Amino acid sequence: MANPLLSEEEAERYFQRHEMLLEFSRLFDYGEASDRAVAIVGPAFLDTLLSEALVEFMIENRTEVNKLLQPDGPLGTYGSRVTACYCLGLTGKIVTSDLRLVGKIRNRFAHDIRADFSDSKISQWCRALRWHKEFFAVPPPDATDRDLFQVGVNQLVSHLTAIPGVARLSKRSEVLHT
Repeated sequence: MANPLLSEEEAERYFQRHEMLLEFSRLFDYGEASDRAVAIVGPAFLDTLLSEALVEFMIENRTEVNKLLQPDGPLGTYGSRVTACYCLGLTGKIVTSDLRLVGKIRNRFAHDIRADFSDSKISQWCRALRWHKEFFAVPPPDATDRDLFQVGVNQLVSHLTAIPGVARLSKRSEVLHT
């Protein structure tokens, strides 16, 4: 089991995550006029949280871990991080499924200049988000697809914000022998 006290580097990462959460809450505003901004900012922060969970779980060797997480590394994409977190037991099936749906929505917005939340495929994906429905509350019948997306992403952020601390408790140690 990992040391419950934070190292200087772990404490620095913790406070950086806190600052990023504040910035996310400022940018992921329900009053934001742009669907595209909402569809890009939310998943970008989820990607950061997934990366942070992996960093806290893996050995304390920033150089080697960064090789895995850099954009051209094996864990350099949102999708690969979602899969890795699930396979390492850091996220469950429903959260993983929702993370994949959020990724699809983000990709649609990133690659289709005309995308908006009224798009039938995006609407279908927003309505398929489950984490917030199954563990918190069923949304009101007049909730828009964008509402469902924003609540879904906010609930995923709330959940994933705790995962780096949980992951650190199972942090891997370097093998001292060959």
